[in-house]
Amino acid sequence: MPEQGAVLEGDTMSVKMEFPDEYIEILKSYAEQNDVTVQTAIADTLEFLELKNESFTHYRIAVENPGNYLHDPEELNAKAMRQIYMDLFGEDSVGDTIHCYYNPDRLNVLLMDIVFDDSVPLWTLIETFHNKIPGMEFSQDILSLFYVHDRFDGGHDKIAELMDWMNSDHEDDGFETAGYYESIYEEPDDEEFFDDEDFDDYDDEDYEFEDDETEE
Repeated sequence: MPEQGAVLEGDTMSVKMEFPDEYIEILKSYAEQNDVTVQTAIADTLEFLELKNESFTHYRIAVENPGNYLHDPEELNAKAMRQIYMDLFGEDSVGDTIHCYYNPDRLNVLLMDIVFDDSVPLWTLIETFHNKIPGMEFSQDILSLFYVHDRFDGGHDKIAELMDWMNSDHEDDGFETAGYYESIYEEPDDEEFFDDEDFDDYDDEDYEFEDDETEE
């Protein structure tokens, strides 16, 4: 018989939530499909329901085992992996600056700090990344997204510590990439609208201009 509830365990609290049997089966199926624990699936979903209609300009993203989401990851080095993820989240956007860190020998988690030129709905980022619901933490106008298997196994603290290190002044160890992606919505410069050739077909005699001097 399916279990009657699921226990969410955090650093400072333990919460027991009871669900009907059919809900537990749905949660188990979802967790298996998305490679997360049932407890993680519940926590991620509850946070998503609270923030799903919000938009933000500053996101931080942690992707555990980033190679699992790519084809032939064994053929990619750390630099190529960083570039793929930066392009995925940076291109076709409102314009953004991305700082990415990935050193699999240190921790097999890829980190990104993304500052968009304009607010971007949370839905947009979720649709960008396999429509997978991540764990979420909102602090100081920054929304952090955690694509991890188990948020309650103690690994979260290591990820948070590495993310703090990446976003602080530190010595570059050669595993960082940063870049700016231009907005796809940016209007062309004025000269692209008004080219000298555009006026070749016009005759000045056809137009009358007001004289700045007042006739006496």
